[in-house]
Amino acid sequence: MRPDLDSTRLIRRPVWENPRVHLLDDVWLLTIVTILVATGVPWLASGFEVDVGTASWGLLALGGIHIAFTSLATPARAQGRWHDRAITALNVVGVMLVGFIWQHVGALQNPLFLMTFALPVVGGIFLSRWHPYLIAAVSVLVVGVVALDQAPELRWYASGLLGRDNWLTGLLGGQGTVPQPSFSGFYAPSNYLIVLLEVFTVGLFACAVAAEYVGTIFERLNAHSILARDEAERGQELWARLIEQLPLPALLIDPDTVRIVASSDAAVSYVRGDDIALEGRLLFDALQFSYPDVVHELIVGADGDSSLTVLRIAEQLRITQLKVLHVVHRARRLALLTIVDVTEVFCLRAALDTSEYAALVVNSGGRVLAFNKRSAGLFSGLEVGTDAARLLADSNPGVRWWEPGLAERRKMHIEIGARIYQVTTAAVALAGEEERLFTVSLLPVAKGGASDPFATISTAVTTTLEQL
Repeated sequence: MRPDLDSTRLIRRPVWENPRVHLLDDVWLLTIVTILVATGVPWLASGFEVDVGTASWGLLALGGIHIAFTSLATPARAQGRWHDRAITALNVVGVMLVGFIWQHVGALQNPLFLMTFALPVVGGIFLSRWHPYLIAAVSVLVVGVVALDQAPELRWYASGLLGRDNWLTGLLGGQGTVPQPSFSGFYAPSNYLIVLLEVFTVGLFACAVAAEYVGTIFERLNAHSILARDEAERGQELWARLIEQLPLPALLIDPDTVRIVASSDAAVSYVRGDDIALEGRLLFDALQFSYPDVVHELIVGADGDSSLTVLRIAEQLRITQLKVLHVVHRARRLALLTIVDVTEVFCLRAALDTSEYAALVVNSGGRVLAFNKRSAGLFSGLEVGTDAARLLADSNPGVRWWEPGLAERRKMHIEIGARIYQVTTAAVALAGEEERLFTVSLLPVAKGGASDPFATISTAVTTTLEQL
């Protein structure tokens, strides 16, 4: 049964994602802030005359361009040729608006404002490698037109370079068409204005070259991020299939709703839900835990496990060990619940702990691997890893009393303290290994003493063990 993992996603992956448009939108937002700073600081600090009303209309238009970029960056907008052309047109119009604002906040008498044009040039790299040069050329053209409109001496100088043609004067007029705000008493010679425009042109195209280099690095990082995302998606699909094929019951659960998102085939078989799908059901409706609060805390909290959790399945009680691991799948935090059935182990352990025997399991190296409660009461300080030779070191030093010898099974009597115990040892073969495990059971049969017939047997057995 294949789970519908798509139904659990919080955020659907957009049809089109273009990180460049988001970055370009941020650049224009930064441009608006820079314009406000470049205009407001000299205006408030030194009484610089600014046409606030007209400049505000320009800023309002730039805000509209910012909104248009935000709209074009939404996933609902499909990518196409018109989309790229619209972004390019908005970029060019934005540069013209910046020139319009510069014209009304000082123009040539506010040269620091020209640094604002570098931001759209840098932002152009998020469209293509040639866009920074296009925006730089448009910026130089816009600044040149505003400078010619504001400075009649520049128009005269430009007319001289073009063969003393008076077409610029006829087009723009003999004086500036817009009243020129200024610092009182400020005058800039034509040489200064020409050098200013030259430095601006060189600096702007230098920004375009630097932007192209930054764009190359951005393309590499973007390619690596796309590759990493694809690898992550393939990895998610892989572990989703692994969950289905896990050889133990496993459930993928939504911590918010505690609903089962996916399940392994072993989980379906374990809960005997072949006729009823587990996906989409509430966990505690599909599985009846004796302490659901403990399981709920594991699912909504941090990773953890719960040992010996009782689970009722088809009117049968099963002893389980639960483990919860939180994972992220398709932008969603989910809890992976695995169930290990330890009913048989628990029952065997309970039978051994309540029996009259003291039982031990010893490996070929003489180390204790397991024991029951009777053994813990018989041998003080007994724990996993204890050397079995130390348990009877007083009566049988150096004798491997837990081994049956050449036979697969052996019985003998050993005196421990004041009691005689019947000891039964057996060898358990391990598939593919020469080494064996040894099971030892000790059953008390009589008390030791001078008149006790088992004392003689114990002495004889001890002698026999020493000979072995």
